[in-house]
Amino acid sequence: MDLGKYGPFAETIAIAGCLLAVFSFLLLKMVGKVSNWTYLIEDTPPFIVTLAVRAIAIGLIAATFLTISKENAQFFQWVAVGFGAATMLFVILFDGLRRKRTCKIPEVGVDGRQKKSWFGKLQSRTVVIGSVSRMRTEARTAFEARSGLSVEKFMSGYGHNEVNNPKAIWDADYLAGIAQRMTMLLMGVLLCAVMTLYLAAASIEVRQRDQSGPAKITPADSPATNPLGAAAS
Repeated sequence: MDLGKYGPFAETIAIAGCLLAVFSFLLLKMVGKVSNWTYLIEDTPPFIVTLAVRAIAIGLIAATFLTISKENAQFFQWVAVGFGAATMLFVILFDGLRRKRTCKIPEVGVDGRQKKSWFGKLQSRTVVIGSVSRMRTEARTAFEARSGLSVEKFMSGYGHNEVNNPKAIWDADYLAGIAQRMTMLLMGVLLCAVMTLYLAAASIEVRQRDQSGPAKITPADSPATNPLGAAAS
């Protein structure tokens, strides 16, 4: 990368690139690919989730880098613990909402059979669903008329039957609110996970630097005993 073309902003661009690299590395190490999470939420592109998280995390990383020292390293250690606890809480809340408000429904062809991929794997898709009590009147009547039928089977439909469209069963704004809550929780998971790793690593690095102490000067390297070395320095 030629930083010369950025003129007086070259150093700023280099620092910005380093911050982006740090965030990307920490995110990958902590949670893996973001797409492994966003597929759990219907119609949520990964970049929407990572954009806000990246902006906040880079700001926090920069602030930490400028303020952390051996005097306040213990404070940042406890902050890392706090972010770690928040990560666990967000994961629990996200997983609970995912289990209650998402559903894998089979992709069904016109013949009523579940579709298969080129490799013979049965195809399905994850959709956001609501509670039975919030179903539209017609959909709830049809669902209750089939006792013992699960929501997944009820939504599977056949061929071009639009019963497998969640918006035909629940209000669109209601489903959007559920998806938005899941997205916010996922953002919390990603942000707290990245900051936990960075703060822990930064605190350890500061402590190690403090314990190693200043570089020792041996008599052979002293200017009084080695004037050539002093002149060379």
